[in-house]
Amino acid sequence: MKAIQKTAGKPGAQFVELEIPRPGRNEVLVQVKASALCRSDVDVYEWTQLVQNAHYKLPFTMGHEFSGLVIEAGADVKGIRAGDRVAGETHIPCGCCNTCRTGNQHICRNNMGVIGRSFDGCFAQYIKIPEIAAVKLPDSLTYRQGALLEPFTTAMHALSKANPSGSSIAILGMGTIGLMAVELAKFLGSTKIFAMGNNELRLAESRRLGADVAINGSREDFVQAIMRETNGVGVASIIDMTGNEDVINKSVEALKVAGTLVHVGMVPKPLTFNNYMYGVVYKELNVTGIFGRRMFESWETVLSILSTGRIGLDNYIGKVTELENFEQAIADFRGVTGRIIFEL
Repeated sequence: MKAIQKTAGKPGAQFVELEIPRPGRNEVLVQVKASALCRSDVDVYEWTQLVQNAHYKLPFTMGHEFSGLVIEAGADVKGIRAGDRVAGETHIPCGCCNTCRTGNQHICRNNMGVIGRSFDGCFAQYIKIPEIAAVKLPDSLTYRQGALLEPFTTAMHALSKANPSGSSIAILGMGTIGLMAVELAKFLGSTKIFAMGNNELRLAESRRLGADVAINGSREDFVQAIMRETNGVGVASIIDMTGNEDVINKSVEALKVAGTLVHVGMVPKPLTFNNYMYGVVYKELNVTGIFGRRMFESWETVLSILSTGRIGLDNYIGKVTELENFEQAIADFRGVTGRIIFEL
């Protein structure tokens, strides 16, 4: 089968031919129909310091956002069968540690597998995954849309920490997940949504999806803009998608007293809060982060939302291409609004 593998600890990836994997007793074999290119996949390709620090064992097949058709199910698989259409959950928990058994299996600390990193990923014609990582697709969703569920559930998990219903929220960074968070915040009843980025096309898209105030952070101080629009009170919650230290410190200034800061963006180096005592401690800010999505609460929530027909995942398809065009997709990534989808 065709696959994209990370074979060496340096920038780049290889287009290779591999044997079709055989599923184990608790695994299913999925014929990948659509997969999506994420910023973190670009980081793996570029071999950034953050990726290097993870010490992944090479080689591995890249990619973690996908949907496909189940071809074969292992002998002990109970809830999935050949012919089912599924999307993939990125995290593979142990299922038996204290973290897993207390409702947090998505952040299992017992050598949790991660598809496309420590577990061979979906930039291939076939992928084998444990049954627990397979989520059945409703008939109403296409394979392309199914490949977008993983990032969409990430946006949902971030919003569950921000609690936007009936309050104001700022979403910083208008990549795909940032745009998804804007539309979901609108659906969930946020009273005022601020979107901050530095790409005018994506800011225009954020307005279309529900942002009340779109701020070009390269031209305007977003703290001043938020304070102006909130009569000096500040915004109730902020979701940071940037991972940028300066942006995060400004977020502390833009939040109202007892507000919530949710970290989603990857921070590549130690983070310093410049005004920690007065800005964070004395304001009693709630500072938290997310890693992926809750299994499987986030999935159930977004599938219920999508069933209303009021949100359409096609908004987030920026380009469709073939896996053979992987190198061009990497080159195009930063200029495309929405995910680049590989259709197989």
